[in-house]
Order: sequence, then C-alpha cells, then structure tokens
Amino acid sequence: MSTPLPVLFLDIDDVLCLNNGVSGIDVVDAVKGWHDDPAAVYRAAFAPGAAEVLERVHDSMGGGLRYVVSSTWRWSLGREQLREVFRKGGLGFVATHLHDANRWCTPMRSTPGMRIDEVADWLFRHHRGEAYAIVDDEFSGHSLQPALTRPDHPFFGRVVLCEEGVGLHDGHAQTLVDALSTPAVRLGERK
Repeated sequence: MSTPLPVLFLDIDDVLCLNNGVSGIDVVDAVKGWHDDPAAVYRAAFAPGAAEVLERVHDSMGGGLRYVVSSTWRWSLGREQLREVFRKGGLGFVATHLHDANRWCTPMRSTPGMRIDEVADWLFRHHRGEAYAIVDDEFSGHSLQPALTRPDHPFFGRVVLCEEGVGLHDGHAQTLVDALSTPAVRLGERK
C-alpha cells in the first residue's frame, strides 16, 4: 500500500486573492457569466507573489501534494468550477492536484463555522497519517491562532496564518514545506 500524499488545506481570500481590484465576488460573477470581462477577472484573481510561493512549495514536494479547499469560496463554487478558476488564474497545479470529489473541501455546515473545526472534521473523516499543513488568513483562521504558539496543540507547526492584504509570502514557505514533509498521527491517537 502506498503512502498517501501530503494535504494542504487552502484558504483563498487574503492568502492568494488579496482583494486588490478583484474579489471572490468578482470571481463568482465571472464563473456564472455575470461579469463583462471574465478573462480579466481570472488573470487578476491571484496575487502573483503569493501564487509563486505556493508553486514553489508545491514543486518542493515533487508535485506530490493534494489540496483541500477550506475557503468560503466553496459555498458558491463547486469542485469543477474552482478547478477552472485555478486553471484560468494561473494555478493549474492546484486544479490538477485538488483532492478527489469526496475530499476536495472541508465539510460545509449550515452556517460557516470556525476553521479549526472544519479542518478537524475533515481530518477525522479522511486522514490516514499523511503529512498536512494549513494555510489561512488571520481573520477566517483566527481559531487556528493557538496552534502557532502552543506546542501541545494538535496542529502545532502545521499552520500558517497570512496577514490581510499581504497574503502568502516567502517567510511562510519553509513552515509549509516542513509540515508537508512530516507525517502526522491521526487526531485522537497518541504519538
């Protein structure tokens, strides 16, 4: 039996999409055919620097990585729509490596919950000991904040929180690579 590929839980707003002229709402409008110039929206959706950092992390894993979307974008866009957005936005590697149809996003609740609960729920359902990392922003990922400083936290060393308007940057890359290179025990199991 082969070892499962590492998983990166990926938020989008304030991680890749910095809302500098193009927001998630614009992307949804483009997907649904309600925007005058959808191609321009896709080209501007993802900050080039953030996209480059994510691609370097991806490449450092030898392309052996799966993405699970934890972003609120999953409320408006399905898996195939998001794959198309990633492709048209220059992140084809994410589109190609988005987890399968049953595991591509964290569980959706009737009302958006705390990100820590959504990630933990996915891990309880699907985790098989593979390495994982979580990239989110400080606002939607505020529930993950303790994982940055508490060594006893189950997500310690596996979380990157991006600053609003800054997004993913070079200073985050090594934390993600380290987490994605370190197998993890299943939640609830002892090390």
